[in-house]
Amino acid sequence: MFSCLGKLGCLVVVLALAALAWLTQDAWLPKLRARLATAPPAVAEAKWEPLTAEGAARGRAAFEKLTEKSGPVYLNVSAGDFASFVLDSVVHGFGKGAAGVEAIVRDDRLYLRAEVNVSDFAGPNALGPLSGVVYGRQELTVRGRFEVLKPGHAQFRVDEISIGELKLPGALIPKLIARIAMNERGGTIAADALPVRVPRTLGDVRVGKGHVTLYKNVP
Repeated sequence: MFSCLGKLGCLVVVLALAALAWLTQDAWLPKLRARLATAPPAVAEAKWEPLTAEGAARGRAAFEKLTEKSGPVYLNVSAGDFASFVLDSVVHGFGKGAAGVEAIVRDDRLYLRAEVNVSDFAGPNALGPLSGVVYGRQELTVRGRFEVLKPGHAQFRVDEISIGELKLPGALIPKLIARIAMNERGGTIAADALPVRVPRTLGDVRVGKGHVTLYKNVP
């Protein structure tokens, strides 16, 4: 009987505490949720990186690692180092007045930007009616993806070009690409792409998560 009464008393206490907790939940529940909540891992925001001679040297060193027999099958490099070493020919097409060239990876695309003389980049007629809207020195931004075609040969396929705040119509891209590439284009190069020479050890390139991944060409 006393055992029963003890159990009954315990039940009453438990019920009383539960009722008290429910009545005061506005005071303690938010604090408990805040403690239990798991903050999402911080993701480093991608930043524009300048194209430099030092970056080109680091990019070259990365490619040399792929040539080593015991070297890695793949490795990551920054957008700036990759563009400094590999995309020099693309940047050259921006015109002799191009300055402050930078690169960044966003999603699965590689971006290049620079201050250019629009007349050097586009010429007098390539922009058509837009020539009266964009002129002088402007910020040029080019977006595209990198594709390895065969050992030693790749292409940078451009899918967006902006001059200043103006995004150019997609139909203008092949016309501008043809002007930049001049006589360097071959039959295997797409109409919207710029040819790029790469080390023969490069088998593939993937862009994402803020960096460029180089894959060794494995026979």
